[in-house]
Amino acid sequence: MRSTAEHIDLVLAHINSLAPLEVGLLGSVGCVLAEDVTIQDDEATQVLLSKGTTIAARHIALLAAAGLGRLWVHPKPRVVVVTVGDELVDPGQDPDRIPDINGVALTAAATAAGAMTFRVGPLQSNVDVVRASLEDQLVRADIIIAACGMSAPDYDLLTNVLKELGRVEFIRVAMQPGGAQGFGFIGPDSTPVFVLPGNPVGALLSFDIFVRPMIRRMMGQSLLHHKIIDATLEASVDSSEEDVHYIRAHLSGVHGAARVRSVENNEEHPLAGLGTADALIVVPAGTRRLSQGETVSVMRLDNQVDE
Repeated sequence: MRSTAEHIDLVLAHINSLAPLEVGLLGSVGCVLAEDVTIQDDEATQVLLSKGTTIAARHIALLAAAGLGRLWVHPKPRVVVVTVGDELVDPGQDPDRIPDINGVALTAAATAAGAMTFRVGPLQSNVDVVRASLEDQLVRADIIIAACGMSAPDYDLLTNVLKELGRVEFIRVAMQPGGAQGFGFIGPDSTPVFVLPGNPVGALLSFDIFVRPMIRRMMGQSLLHHKIIDATLEASVDSSEEDVHYIRAHLSGVHGAARVRSVENNEEHPLAGLGTADALIVVPAGTRRLSQGETVSVMRLDNQVDE
């Protein structure tokens, strides 16, 4: 079994920023500057924007005013999300079948992280179909994210195909939820591939912990991980002693004394916490219970606080 820190190190090892490209102003929005943008002013060189800046609308206005039309940036990684399962359908298509939650959720998560995304699937539970689709996607993917429904046969089918296409390891990481992780490299260009848990809560947690940092590194970002702060626990929570436990939570009073409460275990809808959570309470391994009033570590999920 591997710790989350060890798995993060493995995922990020040897991953670098994508090679810079020169693009027009509008094509640079959301990208990271690969070099300083300078202008000449009274025979002196002035830095207008520094390397590492994530380009936003205000930067475009500044650059346009300076008469600059093109920039060198790290391109957005191309992330392909693949889901497999005969029982899966696009949300809203067939009320008698299972909606492809992971496919749409992981695509949205990768887009929010700054990637250029492509959703493929849900694919038929057929070895030839899955193999051909993965091979086709290798020509445009910087990262592949693969997930199934809750079907064990589909998971076995997917993992066996990936093993044929490259070096992919399937292990247990000491975290809850989402302990079952797959990671490796496939295809002639050794494209990174993640195999995430079928449970949507575990899949999205795995994305935040492991996939998002890789996307940000490829983009040239210096801050890879969600920010962790201290907060006061509003109500006690129970946990498992064996693994690090990430509990979906809501954070309040951030600019004063931060407070946090769990939004897990909603009896009306098992995924309700996904809609209201803006943070994760991080419960260390070996901790059975955190009591009301304790100071706890909280991972903020709001992208705006990373910069």
